[in-house]
Amino acid sequence: MIDQTLLTDEVRALVGRAGEPAPVRVTRRAAERAMDVYYGHHNGAVATDGTVKGVVLAALENESESIRYPDLLPDGLLISNEWEFSRPLRLDEELIVQSRLVDINERFGGRFGYSLYFRSDAEFRDSTGEIVARSVRTMMQYDAASARDGAEE
Repeated sequence: MIDQTLLTDEVRALVGRAGEPAPVRVTRRAAERAMDVYYGHHNGAVATDGTVKGVVLAALENESESIRYPDLLPDGLLISNEWEFSRPLRLDEELIVQSRLVDINERFGGRFGYSLYFRSDAEFRDSTGEIVARSVRTMMQYDAASARDGAEE
């Protein structure tokens, strides 16, 4: 069981770092794959007007170089995935995505024992440079071997 912080100055210095901007294309395959994962089907992934469901961001983020978190604990879990849109995404448009690490914090105790929380955001910009969507993720790292069964949250 970990009883002291793993958040060294070196780890804290990662906050604010951004990955390289990378192009991603909104494809039918990405839209359908995201719909399959989130809804169990891909019906309606692409509307008749050429717009796609917002969950396509999940697929697009995985196709780009996102921020790499340091592997400080052996197990990981996606805690939340929040999306914001300034307009609908369109089939076949190219966007530029850039991710950055926004925050790292830790928690001692609880069901998962010592855990680290990494919050990152990815901005998706169109060809004019306008932000059309943003994805904010919180990932947790923990050590399942040291987690306590039935512990208070």
